[in-house]
Amino acid sequence: MIQWVREASGSKLRRSLVACGLAGAMLVAAIPASAATRTITCSNVTCLKNALSDAQPGDDIVLASGVTFNGKFVAAANGTSGNKIKLRSASAGNRATLDGGGTGSGYALHITGDNWEVKDLKVTNAQKGIMLDHSNNTVIDNAEVYNVGQEAVHFRDGSSNNTIKNSSIHDTGLVDPGFGEGVYVGSDKGKWGTYAKEANNNRITNVTFGPNVRAEHVDIKEGTTGTIVEYSTFNGTGISGANYADSFIDIKGNNVIIRNNTGNRNNNSNIVDAFQVHQQVAGWGLNAQILNNTLNLNTAAPYIVNASSGTSATASGNTRTPSGNMYKGNVN
Repeated sequence: MIQWVREASGSKLRRSLVACGLAGAMLVAAIPASAATRTITCSNVTCLKNALSDAQPGDDIVLASGVTFNGKFVAAANGTSGNKIKLRSASAGNRATLDGGGTGSGYALHITGDNWEVKDLKVTNAQKGIMLDHSNNTVIDNAEVYNVGQEAVHFRDGSSNNTIKNSSIHDTGLVDPGFGEGVYVGSDKGKWGTYAKEANNNRITNVTFGPNVRAEHVDIKEGTTGTIVEYSTFNGTGISGANYADSFIDIKGNNVIIRNNTGNRNNNSNIVDAFQVHQQVAGWGLNAQILNNTLNLNTAAPYIVNASSGTSATASGNTRTPSGNMYKGNVN
């Protein structure tokens, strides 16, 4: 718990720094009242769950290096734009792990609050790795998400203006390969009555996908706008072809930008195009931009961009090895 301590003058309050050890002991060290943060260092699950449930803007929740925290964790509090709530490992090189306890159900980390920063963590062994529901302005940085039953990271139910960066995603869809996306943005039209479709302006940057991401590396659903995927690497080994998983990225939203990425098909015949644009609902799948990507597609047959009827896309600066098909359908 965080304690408030009164100054000797009786006129000011100062916050305290609390470190929760394995034995549950607390170390209290006063810091100035003007400080914007509380630091809570956790080495056990009880401490972490308490810190999450009591989280306030500016909190810095620090997980002990290399420790595995078993359970399903919920981040429901709201930070602010100037004082995000941080959840991070003490060491970027020896990251703590959130282990969801099994690939058959649940989310290892469920973020429902705004303005979180999740950094230097491993997330594994759940049906879904990190789920954002109506969470805005959240940053996931230097995360490894792997060994999950379905998708690794999902921006859902109106979650907008979020970023995942400098991260790696592999070994997804262990239970349901056709639902094993790396990053899933928004919701299928059949779920619009349950979840807000507007998961807008989310950014995926410098993420390494694969091997063994069983569905698309990124699936951008109808009803979403402004997703950016950039400076990322796609390892096609393991894409299954199940549930139409036959490309690195499936675009169904509007105003999507795919730029400066590198994709390697790795002789996986399930990958028939690098990037596909589809229309699931009239008025969606429009204005995609596919720019300056580098693809090794092994044979001449796969297209860099395949934009189906009712969609629109522009493409430039893309290169492929070996030479072969470039663009198909509504691509300018």
